[in-house]
Amino acid sequence: MPMKPAFAPRLPAAAVALAFAGTAVSAGEINSNLQIEAGKTFELGGGQPGGFTVTGRNTGPVAVVVLAKGAGESGGAAVVKGRVEPGANVDAAFGAGEQALLRNTSDSRMARMKLVVRGDTSSLGMTYSANP
Repeated sequence: MPMKPAFAPRLPAAAVALAFAGTAVSAGEINSNLQIEAGKTFELGGGQPGGFTVTGRNTGPVAVVVLAKGAGESGGAAVVKGRVEPGANVDAAFGAGEQALLRNTSDSRMARMKLVVRGDTSSLGMTYSANP
């Protein structure tokens, strides 16, 4: 009888540091202590063939807004999924091709999130952008 692994593949937080360069990450589960600079948005996914979920906790001093941007070339307008206050939890699902946007609401303080990303993570691109 084949044995199942007792753990899911995990990606170290250092991989998220590579996200700044737009590096794609390949794993079934990504664990991250994400930091989002003041005035920035962390962009996760977009164009992947399957969906994914983002769960975790806001461990920083500022709120983070979670948005979903639709699939396709135009991407459509980003839709707010919720606001995660300091100490609150996030549990958001994104469909095939959708992009998760985690926006730091502060212009002066770093946002911090402890996150787990599950699902189709094999082709999730990651980058940062300036808030609109």
